[in-house]
Amino acid sequence: MINIAKSSIIPDTVIIHDGVIIEENVVLHDYVVVYSGTIIKKGTEIFEHAVIGKIPRTSGVTAREIKPKFKETIIGEYSVLSPGVVIYAGTEIGSKNLLGDFCSIREDCKTGFGCIISRNVSVNYNTMIGSHTKIMDNSHITGNMIIGEHVFISVLVATTNDNNMGRKGYSEELVKGASIGNYTTIGAAANILPGVNIGENVIVGASALVTKDVPDKKVVMGIPAKIVRDVKEEECLKGEI
Repeated sequence: MINIAKSSIIPDTVIIHDGVIIEENVVLHDYVVVYSGTIIKKGTEIFEHAVIGKIPRTSGVTAREIKPKFKETIIGEYSVLSPGVVIYAGTEIGSKNLLGDFCSIREDCKTGFGCIISRNVSVNYNTMIGSHTKIMDNSHITGNMIIGEHVFISVLVATTNDNNMGRKGYSEELVKGASIGNYTTIGAAANILPGVNIGENVIVGASALVTKDVPDKKVVMGIPAKIVRDVKEEECLKGEI
């Protein structure tokens, strides 16, 4: 059964599977595909060729097993999903998010309020992204990662979650992404290695290679990244969390 509010705009080219709820004043553009178990909240606009609620599949070559069942896929109210966005099953997109062209967010992820996930960003499975966080073009956010609120991640940032690079198979004890604290800024082309804990109000310089934990309010630069100074009080980002 499909439940679509009368005030929503759905072209004939859109494909909507059974078990979908679309609330008031939603606009879907041509060739959007919405899979079962999806809820699209009021006021959201989804542009051409986006795919929502996609069930992950494997050919049997992945170490990480795919769950047989997922929770609902939720697109928060007044969000905008640009052309070619792919949202996998079980992911929850917060209200007033902006998702750029061709970004991909895998299963069981969650974003907070007012996030920007920009063009060609890939967010892997089971990753949490806090409110008001911005992730810029062509960055990769690895699986099993936690990103706080008011974080800024610049372009071409790479994060990884497996120091064994697949040689020991998959387990959540071995495969763990970084955690990034509130109000932290990550410079362009930085590389953050698995399991690293980056504190609050940290500044990571462009092209830095972060190999170990970074305390709160530190500036790190270099390969490998080293603390070069404290973040000055006037440099600290502040606001409500």
